Amino acid sequence: MALFNLGSNAPQYMEQANFDAAVFRFYSLRHQFQDFQSFWHSKITGPDGREIRQVDNLYAQVGKYPKDDMLRSQLSEACLELEKYWNKKFGTSPESLTLFGVVKSQAEESLTKALAQEVAMKGAPFPSNPEGRVDRLMRNLYQYEHQIAQLNPVRFDDATKIHFFLDGLNEALSSSFKYSGSVLKVLEQDSYIQNEDVTWGRWTLFRDSTGFSDVWIVRIENGRADVFKAVQKLNQDSYELENTSRGIHFDSEIFKAIDKTQIAAFENSEYNLSPPAYFQMLSMLNVSGEPIFERR
Repeated sequence: MALFNLGSNAPQYMEQANFDAAVFRFYSLRHQFQDFQSFWHSKITGPDGREIRQVDNLYAQVGKYPKDDMLRSQLSEACLELEKYWNKKFGTSPESLTLFGVVKSQAEESLTKALAQEVAMKGAPFPSNPEGRVDRLMRNLYQYEHQIAQLNPVRFDDATKIHFFLDGLNEALSSSFKYSGSVLKVLEQDSYIQNEDVTWGRWTLFRDSTGFSDVWIVRIENGRADVFKAVQKLNQDSYELENTSRGIHFDSEIFKAIDKTQIAAFENSEYNLSPPAYFQMLSMLNVSGEPIFERR
């Protein structure tokens, strides 16, 4: 297929690089909206002053390829697949948008290279497997994601990490245990399954010395838990992040807390809940080059 109309060879099918770039450009606007439905049905003012659907800018590509009967449905499908993957993994924060921008720039670069190659070859046949464009887009997305740390590493400061680690903190739905003479709470709604071996939880531990509670991001594997990240409240308005992972003194109460976290995580996964904000930050740190999820 030809990306350009070279001579009399008008393009009939959208080539993969063009498809990827079009979808990634459009989806980069997703983060401006609270949910996917609001994004998909949003309206903007067109060049002629009339109000149009934002998605019509994406569908405008369809008319350029008269034989590409699958293109419209594939553009919609690709956006939905992106939503299910990217938004669930990284969320819709400005930080997530920054990461997605690195992905989009890689897709744009791939398109530029494809255009240059086509000019050099004076046109090329349309792809032999246009029906596989959505699958190919997702495979390219994974490759682009894995290149983020090498191409344009994103660094998050402690204030940003603390924001995510504390976001949505609510002790209303929690189970209380004792640890070193203090009250430890497992925040059940924040328990999350990474995979069949690893579970994450958010716990709080009250400190008598300050009258505040520390917040623990806890990693559980093989029945044992480590404090992976900890946030200490220093006073009413300031916090300190402890980035060093440390162990927990195990006793019967801690094992009960671990069991409660794992059970709650399993129940949460049955409802297919999106990961809590702290886990989205862990995922963003991981893709940015910190070995968060590697086995130790």
